Amino acid sequence: MNLDSLVRSVGWRLQNLPRKLWLVRQGIQVEQVDLELSSTVGYKLAARLTRPTNFPGKLRPLTISPAIHQGIEALEDQRSPVSPAELAALGYVVLSWDPAGRGGSWGVEDFGGAEHQDDLRCAIRHLAAMEGLEGRVGVLSLSMGLVAAAGALARWPELPVSWLVDWEGPCDREILTAGGTMMEPANGHDLQDESWWPPREAVRHVGSLRCGYVRLQALPDHAQDQEIRHAERMIRAAALGELPWYQLNDHPRNSLPPRPIWLPGGPFAANRAILRKLRALHGTL
Repeated sequence: MNLDSLVRSVGWRLQNLPRKLWLVRQGIQVEQVDLELSSTVGYKLAARLTRPTNFPGKLRPLTISPAIHQGIEALEDQRSPVSPAELAALGYVVLSWDPAGRGGSWGVEDFGGAEHQDDLRCAIRHLAAMEGLEGRVGVLSLSMGLVAAAGALARWPELPVSWLVDWEGPCDREILTAGGTMMEPANGHDLQDESWWPPREAVRHVGSLRCGYVRLQALPDHAQDQEIRHAERMIRAAALGELPWYQLNDHPRNSLPPRPIWLPGGPFAANRAILRKLRALHGTL
């Protein structure tokens, strides 16, 4: 592990204390219930519902598309920039889940492909069918969780989704593999495999979304320090699509800023940015 990676790792671990203090200050109590979903092909999907018990306003539905190799448990600790409990404190009923091949879910790892996209569709449908929730479903994708999220929402535009918030997700095979130098997300497929890559390249799908789209991007990036091309490619592709609206960070909606203002880097800044955006969007579902 090089020095930059070590510093980043320590930073993510140290973020938990101020986050817990923030949660206590909100005064919102949350409860969690483990449940079991079923994918379209019948695979068992482990899931967890986190909801506030004393939130004074309307409760909105939200699901999370988790980062690579992550699921329910990672969302509860320092590996995630935000926790379901923090989101519940904003008035969301949060459905987290283990994608196929991870945690307690059946199947094999699909790296955001058709299987994981169907998993997200099942999560959205479950939330949409719950009683007592107001409005359409919100989707938060974390890092490589964008791969499944963009693919699913483009494949099934009829899903009752209001918006997708994308936190620093990789847009295509070049960014996913750091130019071919980090091939684990490729799962043994080379960069010329035209049957495997297209379903997993979010930049191909964002223009087909029928919901709002927010890209949250810091400099430095959480995974590839100086990489911002994925944010630029995603927001340009969104601008060429037929989305009701799109937004980069806190720039005005439906604008392509010539000199984007990037968010500050680091885990605590990421946590604040996600919570600030999700708080602002709570009333728009």
